[in-house]
Amino acid sequence: MSGKNKTKARRFRLMAALAAALIVGGLFVMRAHTSPNTDRQYWPATFLTDGEALYFTGRSLSGSQLIPRGGNHHMTMMGAGGCADCHGSDRKGGWLWPTPWQVAPSITELDLTGGHAHDDHNHDGYTSETLADAITRGIRPDGSRIDRSMPRWSASEADLDALTAFLLKQ
Repeated sequence: MSGKNKTKARRFRLMAALAAALIVGGLFVMRAHTSPNTDRQYWPATFLTDGEALYFTGRSLSGSQLIPRGGNHHMTMMGAGGCADCHGSDRKGGWLWPTPWQVAPSITELDLTGGHAHDDHNHDGYTSETLADAITRGIRPDGSRIDRSMPRWSASEADLDALTAFLLKQ
């Protein structure tokens, strides 16, 4: 290879590395500004119900805890929090860290009760019972499975009732 071609190849590798670094850096910056994990400033100052406390922190007002099984790698390593860690304080979902190609879905009251029509599933809205199945077993109302990036949560019946009531605003 001639000196001129070596210089071109070196320049191409440098430009490719720089472009990759800019893309990755841009994703981190975008992630930092759009992550539901960064919006704790919008959490309520105090939690009014067990369901609200469970949603945000993974703990009820009396201190009982939701226990995750599986789920997003980062969540597993960093210790389980609550639903808000992935779904956000506004419940509108967002990118999952450290896998920004995965998105936690919106779980607003309307999203949960209004039904869904997606490529991989189509179901009626959630009830308390079907939402409890989604939280604990990862199963939607139509029987399809929720992606494994969502943990399957263990909870007492009282905590599960409080959480589903909060999510469905019952």
